[in-house]
Amino acid sequence: MKPSVKSLLIAATLCLAGHGAWAQSLPQGVSIKDLNATRQADGQWIITSAVSNHRNTAVAGLSVTYALYDAQGNEIGRVTGQRDTPLAPGDTWQSQTVTTTNFARFSAKEIKEAPVHP
Repeated sequence: MKPSVKSLLIAATLCLAGHGAWAQSLPQGVSIKDLNATRQADGQWIITSAVSNHRNTAVAGLSVTYALYDAQGNEIGRVTGQRDTPLAPGDTWQSQTVTTTNFARFSAKEIKEAPVHP
């Protein structure tokens, strides 16, 4: 399905608005970029980002928490995407987090190294 111009404009606006004061919560040697959100035809939102491991060792697991805001700037919810498998040195995780909450903008609030459960 080809996205509409309106969807692309919304995604671009959300991507620009998605950058928040979260850099302090990044684990050492991990970066995030390419934040984006796209509303699907069924009303669900998919928030995406690229989380990279710049370490010489694997990152056991990762989670990314996004804060969701209404048009007035009030936080209306949070969603978390999680990777339960190791991220090898130099690799990038293409994170996708789904929510049904309708929001005007979002920001990445926390990126944590998560323990992997066997």
